[in-house]
Amino acid sequence: MQREQWIDVYRGIGIIMVVWGHVYGGYSFDLIFLFHMPLFFFISGYLFRPPPDYRDFIRRKAIQLLIPYAAFLLLFMIPQATNLLLHLPQDSRAIIRFFKAFLLGGRALPTAETAFWFTTCFFTVLLMEAFLIRRCSRRVLLWLHAGMLALSYLNNFVFPEFWLIGNANVALAAAPFFYAGYLFHAALQSDFEVRRIYLWATGAALFFMAVVIANHHFDGGLYLPYDMKVSHYGTPVLSFIAALACCISLLWIARRISASYPRLSQALAGLGQAAIVILFLHQALSMAAAWLFGEDQFFIRFTVALLGSYWLYRQCRRWRWTRAFLLGSEKDFRGDPGTATALQR
Repeated sequence: MQREQWIDVYRGIGIIMVVWGHVYGGYSFDLIFLFHMPLFFFISGYLFRPPPDYRDFIRRKAIQLLIPYAAFLLLFMIPQATNLLLHLPQDSRAIIRFFKAFLLGGRALPTAETAFWFTTCFFTVLLMEAFLIRRCSRRVLLWLHAGMLALSYLNNFVFPEFWLIGNANVALAAAPFFYAGYLFHAALQSDFEVRRIYLWATGAALFFMAVVIANHHFDGGLYLPYDMKVSHYGTPVLSFIAALACCISLLWIARRISASYPRLSQALAGLGQAAIVILFLHQALSMAAAWLFGEDQFFIRFTVALLGSYWLYRQCRRWRWTRAFLLGSEKDFRGDPGTATALQR
């Protein structure tokens, strides 16, 4: 079954915001960090269907997520390790710290790999949700996800330095968004009045965005944005509601773009299909552009990071081995004939 284009439009908007948030600061940074990573968990939950075979599900998601993660990490690690060994061959502690960071992943990774945490965290969320949704009632699941949210706040405020390999601890904050997306899809299939849901979500999203701008302008003490990599989840409950409202309203926007603006929709969908590659590459390309053109050349850095990553994604689609190891194509990884599909759901 062919995927509806608005889904890739949604992800395309999301990945643009990821790149923008990592290049620009100020108001846009606070606004984008309000929901730019939760939206990827939300849409994945929206699309999720409980798998009939849990082990096969794990295997497929490992190919789609962990193989590209490891491949891109290795591509980044080799030149960095070479440079370290050439310039600091006697500094055994620096060498150990370097390799330890790449083994642990998550928040330990250096700046060029700052977004890699998402992949391992997302894999953890998928395993949790696939296991729980098939085995628990909706009531139990609601309590479980409320408990996860509470534990994520405990991590944020009481044990801020605690984290797990691959940022697996962030799954406690991400899973509630995933399950919210799953429930939202179920609600749309029932008798819920969709228009009213979108109106309420859009109103709430605009309100919270106004709060973020006012807080930034007047230097207030209310912090709403999510910085999930370092386990900062904003203001308890309020930030979750704000991010969820933004995710739902963006879903409506993506549908409208897909239905009414075909050229824009096609461009955004292309970026959405390339989202995982852009996620891996944009920070390194932004850093390279900053070195070439200057730190303050924000638009150039943004353009190079976004379009450069997309161009490299297009090149990766040309060969079977790049589709298998860099795009996570299960068909190409197994060596089956045929062309790889778009990025994983």
